[in-house]
Amino acid sequence: MIEYTVSIVTVCACGMVLLLAVTGTIQGIYDSDTETMDDGLAERLAHILDSYMASGNDTLILDGVRVLPEGCFMKVHDGFVELYRGDEMHIAMTDYPGEFELDCNDVVTIGRRTSRRSS
Repeated sequence: MIEYTVSIVTVCACGMVLLLAVTGTIQGIYDSDTETMDDGLAERLAHILDSYMASGNDTLILDGVRVLPEGCFMKVHDGFVELYRGDEMHIAMTDYPGEFELDCNDVVTIGRRTSRRSS
């Protein structure tokens, strides 16, 4: 009976060690995927601004709830899009000449005049 109890305790201990090893690996994969997604998001936001600059539209409305994930913050200045999530920063280049900041709970309206109004 003692041998059976010792073997059960040993199997449980080995299972816990394996579970901890797998958990660490999965967390590393998750962190890597999150960083890759944030780099892609910064590039997509820069592409949105570049498309706006190439279009004939006068205004662009950016809703932070729809554009940014929870806990992210975006700053655009000097031809760069900077995406912040906690202590991490992801950068992409854009042709947009203006400056603005967008939080995940804000709405920003970007305007420019592309044509003259007739009077």
